[in-house]
Parts: sequence; structure tokens; C-alpha cells
Amino acid sequence: MSSASITRVLWKQARAGDRAAYDRLFALHVDHLLMFIRVRLGAGLAARVDPEDVLQETYLSAHRSFDQFDYVEDGAFLRWLCRIAENRLRDSHDRFAAGKRQAVEVPRSSPTGPVSAFARIEDRARVEQALQQLEPDHRLVLLHRYFEGLSAEDTAERMERTSGAVRKLAARALVELGKLL
Repeated sequence: MSSASITRVLWKQARAGDRAAYDRLFALHVDHLLMFIRVRLGAGLAARVDPEDVLQETYLSAHRSFDQFDYVEDGAFLRWLCRIAENRLRDSHDRFAAGKRQAVEVPRSSPTGPVSAFARIEDRARVEQALQQLEPDHRLVLLHRYFEGLSAEDTAERMERTSGAVRKLAARALVELGKLL
């Protein structure tokens, strides 16, 4: 079963009140979302803000508005989480700029055993390091297209480019990422 299918099933179960499905739904996306947050932090904010704090704040916000989320298409849940994370990153920046920083403690559990979790951590670290080495436009287009799951048209709108330019930029970014990996 694909990740999108699993997400849809877990979302339906969670909406029906299944707490275990709710926990698995969020655990399914924790690695992807944490990588997204780490890459979006940037060097300046990353020195002052813990990505895990942003993840926890993202999940807390998602928890508060979970009943308002409607799963309309594959990838919608992860895109929703990424949008919330973007907002939490802005909040973190604003709090830092104002000299206020609050961490929210929300426990999370790993859905896998230690061996597979360790392998995922190593792979994730390599990808994160490679993404950080990309030039900003390459990093941004990959985040929009492959982390948030936006279409070329939606990415083009956010980046103020044509969809053709976004497709070419994404292709070049993938080539560069491949070289770095």
C-alpha cells in the first residue's frame, strides 16, 4: 500500500476517533516533515532554533485544527503539515527577533525498530546536508515540488516564474542534488 493510501486510511480512522490511527498518521510523516523544517530553517535561524521545537509546535497546531482538515487528494495531509511548519518557522523568527522563545514539549514515538530508524537517520542526514549545499533557488524548488507536493504551476506562482521555468529549475536541482549525494 502506498504512503498516500496509508495516510488516507489512517486519516479516516483518526477522524472516526481511533487514537492509535491518529498517532500513526502523524508518526508516518515525522521524518519527512523534520527534514523539511531543517532545510527551511536556513543557517541563521538554525543556530538559534531547534528543528525539533518547530516540529513539536507544528504538530501542536495541527492537533488543534485537525477537525478542520479535509483530505481531498493524495498528498494533501503532508502539504497541510508543511504549510503549518512554514507558519511556525515564521513565528520562530518573529519570537527570536522579539527576544521571546518558547518551546512546547510534545512526545512522539518512532514507528520502527532501532536498526531501520538508524538507517533512516543516516540517509536523512545525507539528504539534508546535500540540500543545504544547493543554491537557494534549487533548494526552494525541491522543497515546494517534492516536500510540499506542489504542482509546477503552484510552485511557479510561489516563486514568481513560469511553470516551464520551474520544471527546468527542478530538473537542474535534481541533477545537482544527485551529484552531491
